[in-house]
Amino acid sequence: MIIFIRKIPANTKISEIIDFVEPAIKGGLFRKSGIIRGAKILALRDVRLRTLEFHGLVTVEPDAVALRAIKKLKGQRFKGKFVVVRQYFQRDWHNDPRQGRREQIVTERRITDRRRGKDLEII
Repeated sequence: MIIFIRKIPANTKISEIIDFVEPAIKGGLFRKSGIIRGAKILALRDVRLRTLEFHGLVTVEPDAVALRAIKKLKGQRFKGKFVVVRQYFQRDWHNDPRQGRREQIVTERRITDRRRGKDLEII
């Protein structure tokens, strides 16, 4: 399972992300410990606003340990800043619930679209 650490500081190194997650995946007396399979930093640039966002992605096995780590890391500070920690979902057309749906008549109440996908690019 991939753990997503949202909006980390720009000067963060991969080793600092691993050091942040490692204590949460350690096993206890009756708990199984986990293994970090990989970590990377995802940098996104918002073309419209001309801003940069940095996010951490850590692959942890097994999934039960990753879920336990997410619960432990929620509300924690990372380099003096509160970060949001959650499970990372990779979206593609196989698991997109909008695929294959018939056109429905829906009145649009939003003024703008909430998704920023067309304005973001991966660096």
